[in-house]
Amino acid sequence: MKKIAVVGSLNMDYFAETNQFPAAGETVLGKDFFMSLGGKGANQAIAASRLGGRVSMYGSVGNDPNSTLIRNKMKEEQIDISHLQIVSESHTGVALIEICQSENRIVVIPGANLHTGISYINRVLDSLLEHDLVVFQLETPLEAIEYLVPKLYEKNKQVILNPAPAQRLSPELIQKITYLTPNEHEYRQVLGVDEPMEHALLKYPNKLVITCGQKGVIFHDGGAALTIPAFKVEAVDTTGAGDTFCGALAVALSEGRPLKDSISFGCAAAGLSVLKKGAQTGMPTRRELDQFIKGELSHEAGNI
Repeated sequence: MKKIAVVGSLNMDYFAETNQFPAAGETVLGKDFFMSLGGKGANQAIAASRLGGRVSMYGSVGNDPNSTLIRNKMKEEQIDISHLQIVSESHTGVALIEICQSENRIVVIPGANLHTGISYINRVLDSLLEHDLVVFQLETPLEAIEYLVPKLYEKNKQVILNPAPAQRLSPELIQKITYLTPNEHEYRQVLGVDEPMEHALLKYPNKLVITCGQKGVIFHDGGAALTIPAFKVEAVDTTGAGDTFCGALAVALSEGRPLKDSISFGCAAAGLSVLKKGAQTGMPTRRELDQFIKGELSHEAGNI
């Protein structure tokens, strides 16, 4: 199996659940509070590791109690964190999340994640180049990604970029990315276009992979636009489904699967992940996913 590097954000998420959002200057009593490891980078690394990927995490945390909690959790998940950067002059990234009747309000303070820049990339570059597939998101500085991707491209490394939170990417960067995975609401901003999805897909065959929630995933295989359907499940919490998809996609590609099969594998993992509450709680193990896929195939065969 090929080695996967995830270069991205690591946060500690603080959740406060209440019956009503406070107005400006107002204090309300909450119902529940809990903490969870978050950040899209950490989420995707954990998703990939649970599915059997050989995963290394690259990014930055502070020198604080949250850093210790995060590093211990990543070790538990069998993720190599030997090149994680500890930034003494910054706090670990945090997200403050208010939850009220299935709605949420989120404030993210990147903290140490802003230090995952070019100087850090230069220090870990030799290690990164030992990996076969590198996964990025956009919760760390874009200039570091723009600096690193051409070097990976020169070495024929596979690159997955999940462009969230969405921002415009240059044509030069997109050309050197192997797989770009925006959702149906992000692709226009990411590509800098105002055109129907099918037109955008036609321009980037076997590169642009657009996730569409319950409608599945759409990509162009060079001959036609194909829709890989989502698995039909009764969702409990869709938080983290996109990160699960990206982590699973990386694992399938690292195993040498074709893109279409890898997308289907990712859809199955995302479908299974929404059956439990919490971004990482629902991320399946490989055994759970294999059993889920086998059960779905048996169900389909029984309906023929």
